[in-house]
Amino acid sequence: MGSGWPFAARTAAYVGGWAAVTAAAAAVVWVGLGPVLATAVPEPVPLRVEALPPPAPVATPSRPVPTVGPAPVPSASPVAPAPLTSPARPRTSPSPAGRPQPSPAMTVDGWQVFTESDGSRSYLRSFPTAGGTAVIRMAHERVYLVSATPRGDYQLATSQPDPERVVVQFHRASDQIIVDAIWWEGRPFSQVTNVE
Repeated sequence: MGSGWPFAARTAAYVGGWAAVTAAAAAVVWVGLGPVLATAVPEPVPLRVEALPPPAPVATPSRPVPTVGPAPVPSASPVAPAPLTSPARPRTSPSPAGRPQPSPAMTVDGWQVFTESDGSRSYLRSFPTAGGTAVIRMAHERVYLVSATPRGDYQLATSQPDPERVVVQFHRASDQIIVDAIWWEGRPFSQVTNVE
């Protein structure tokens, strides 16, 4: 009447065969789809600072008197730093080959003034505030941020709306301190404002 196997053994053989065929088919599908799935999910690409949009410019001061208004607190995204050059160091020893060297620094309106070897003047000033310290340099009618270090729970945001101006903001939830430095009518001009 039958093949001679008991019913339970035949059922187990069928189920076992079906499971083996299903597992083999799943393995073939997995191996076949592996390359497709690998190309569908690309490797993460690190974000480059150069790819970020430039910071929103701070309001330009009205002419003829520069003013500073409160600026919106910027996002936490990194900002590309402005090109920096180191300030010229005064030299006291005689120069080799008779080349002229920068003169020793003098101070005018809080700015250290250096006479460069080409005869031009450069200006350097540190701005210590409750929110941090900013060091700014001006040379050849351009403004450069040398360094900016926040203090305590203050955060830092910088912007350079044009080559003649740098704005540094030390901010936290309760207040914001703005250091605004601009080349104005042939000389450096700066203003520190505390906005609460």
